[in-house]
Amino acid sequence: MNSEIQNEPAPVKPRASTGKIVARVIGFSCLSTLLIPIWIVIQIVVYTNNLSAQVNPEPAPSVVELTPKATEYLADVKSNMALLPSFNEPNSAIFNRGLPCLEGYQSPDTCLMATTDKFQGEKHAQICTEVLEFAKKLGATEDSIPGETQMQKLSSSSQARCESVMTAYPRSVGWAWFSPAYYIQGEASNGAPFAIELSSSQVSPVDYSAALPELNTDTSKLADEKFKYSVITSTNFDTPDPIDSIPDYSDSKVQLAAMLDTFAYYRRSNKELPVFNAEFARNMISEYKSKFRFDGEVSAFEDSKGEVHWVHFDDSGKFEVCVSVGSSIAELSVENEDALAGMLDSGLPGGTIELKGVGKEVKSLSAEHFFGDYIKGNCK
Repeated sequence: MNSEIQNEPAPVKPRASTGKIVARVIGFSCLSTLLIPIWIVIQIVVYTNNLSAQVNPEPAPSVVELTPKATEYLADVKSNMALLPSFNEPNSAIFNRGLPCLEGYQSPDTCLMATTDKFQGEKHAQICTEVLEFAKKLGATEDSIPGETQMQKLSSSSQARCESVMTAYPRSVGWAWFSPAYYIQGEASNGAPFAIELSSSQVSPVDYSAALPELNTDTSKLADEKFKYSVITSTNFDTPDPIDSIPDYSDSKVQLAAMLDTFAYYRRSNKELPVFNAEFARNMISEYKSKFRFDGEVSAFEDSKGEVHWVHFDDSGKFEVCVSVGSSIAELSVENEDALAGMLDSGLPGGTIELKGVGKEVKSLSAEHFFGDYIKGNCK
C-alpha cells in the first residue's frame, strides 16, 4: 500500500477540481459583485464541457470480467447500511490515500464511501462496534493495524485493535487531524475479495466553507473540536493486502516536525488568540505530547516581552534543539505558492504537506530565523 504521507485534505479526492475554481474566484475578489457570478458561471460551463469531451479508455478484459462481481459486492454494501446507523448513505469515491479507489475503466475495485456527521466528542468504541458488525456480515475475516506487515484473524481483540488505531498518531491536513486507517478484509458471498478502510478525524472549528463559530478568546484552553468518521470499501481484486503505515515517530526529527505541525494547526483553529502568547504555547505543547506520545522535554522559551518565539525540544538526550515557532505574524502570513495561503490560514508549515516544517540550523537566537529553523542545544 501507499505509505507516503500525502497532502489530500480528506481521505477522498473529489473528481471535480472545485478548489481551483474557488481559488480563482478569490483571486478576482476585487471585481464587482456583478462580474463575479458571471465569471463563475462561465468557468463552470467551460469545466463541464471539458469533462464531456473526455473519453475514457476501454477497460482491459480483466476489468470487464471482474466488474460484475464488484458491482454485486457494492450492492450488498448498500443493502447492509442499516448496520451502520451512525453513517450517512454511501457515495461513489475515486482516488484515496489508502484503498486506491480507481476509475471503473482502470480497475474493477471501485469504491463506496460513507461518512458520519460531526460529533461533539469522540465515538471510537461505538463506531468500531458498528463497522466490525457490518464487515463481518459482508464476510470479513481479517484486520490490520499500523506496524503490522500482514493481516490478522478477526477475534475478540479486534474491537480494541480498531479503537487503538482511532487514537494513534494523527496526520495533519491543516484543518483536521486524521487517524491512521484500520483495515478489514474478507471474501463476499459471491467470492469477491474485499477490503474496508475506517478512519477518524478531529476537525477544526474554523471551516471556511461555513460561517465561523464564536471563536476561542481564552488562552487557558484550545478551541473545542468535533469528531467525524469515514468508511471506504471496495473489492480487492487488484489491491495487495491493505496495510496502513505511519511515520517513524521514534525518529527525533519526525517528532520535531509533528510538534511544528501542532503549532501550525492550533494557531489556525484558535485565530483570536495572540500567536506568540506563552500560555497558548504551553497548551499546544501539552496537546502535542499527548497526541504524539512524546516522552522527552518540550518547553516554551519566553523572551523579555513574555512572548514565545522559540521552543526547547529535547528527545531524551538523542536530539536537543531550540526551534523557532516564528519570528513575526507577517512571516506566518506569507502566502505559500502550494497552499495558496499563509500558515495561519492553511494550518500547515510545509505548504500542503505535513511533517515538512523543520528548517535549517542557525547560530543564535538573535540570528535571522523562520518557523522551523533551529539552534543546536538549549535556548540561550
